[in-house]
Amino acid sequence: MDQPQVFSLLYVSTASVSVAMALADTMRDILVASDANNRRDGITGFLLSDGYSFVQLLEGPERQVQACFSRICADRRNSLPTVRDASWSDARLFPDWSMCALNLSGRDNLLLQPGDIGFDLFAASAGALRQHLLTLASSHGPDLLRAHAPMLSKPAKATKVTSQDRT
Repeated sequence: MDQPQVFSLLYVSTASVSVAMALADTMRDILVASDANNRRDGITGFLLSDGYSFVQLLEGPERQVQACFSRICADRRNSLPTVRDASWSDARLFPDWSMCALNLSGRDNLLLQPGDIGFDLFAASAGALRQHLLTLASSHGPDLLRAHAPMLSKPAKATKVTSQDRT
């Protein structure tokens, strides 16, 4: 049996105090740098922060995803990065997103519905985290991408995640 081509890594980490104090600016900085690096490395993904923690799904070639995760582990803006799932898939969950980021404060908060907030990122299972990211992307992806486009070198194509995209 052939091995699927897309490697996926899902992790959670604790945000540093400096991140919590300047979440919107930090997320913007991460988004801009990650967009450029991920385009170069063929990585797609989605980053969510509630100001206390991060959850991120990275997908692409295994070597590049692992190297990206190593850089994340060394980044002082977070601590205790913990891999919740590493697996292979036939398709990307976020194929058009070199990086999309959502923080649960400021401008991004205006996009959220009451049910989107209050999800415990550390207590959730890997499957629940993955589903939460997909649900947020499905509900708010096009709006997030439009909001983030001015910050990025090449705006990502705004696509809506559908149930058939969820593998």
